[in-house]
Amino acid sequence: MHLRHPDLAFIRLSVALLASAVICAAAEAAKLQGIYSNMEPSVEQGELIGIEVFVVPHVEDDEVAYVALVQFSDGLPTRPQLVDLAIQDDGISFSAVHPIEGEIGFTGSIDAEGLTGRFDALGEVSLPRGESIWQWGASGR
Repeated sequence: MHLRHPDLAFIRLSVALLASAVICAAAEAAKLQGIYSNMEPSVEQGELIGIEVFVVPHVEDDEVAYVALVQFSDGLPTRPQLVDLAIQDDGISFSAVHPIEGEIGFTGSIDAEGLTGRFDALGEVSLPRGESIWQWGASGR
């Protein structure tokens, strides 16, 4: 089969449009939903240290909104808390109750790598996007 010139032009246009769509999709902002965790077991001390945040979307008043399940662990894991997320143009914020510091606020952002920002009284934090520590048994980690 020989490609006629108009067919070749159509194929080139199709490839160009597909490439443009892929580039645009890659450039979109990272999805907010996901698991963000730096929680790690301390085998030597028999403790669990870190923070885990699980962001979940839901529909409220015909709009997409987000909540987060937040868990702190400074030796023993605390009860997870369901908190509302405030979404701003350039980031997110929420408040949660820390077992030692009491109510603390978080202000930060989410990108493809994870959640970064600052907790009042705790300082800067970086939580990689990935798997929950509570999934380790299932994945063999």
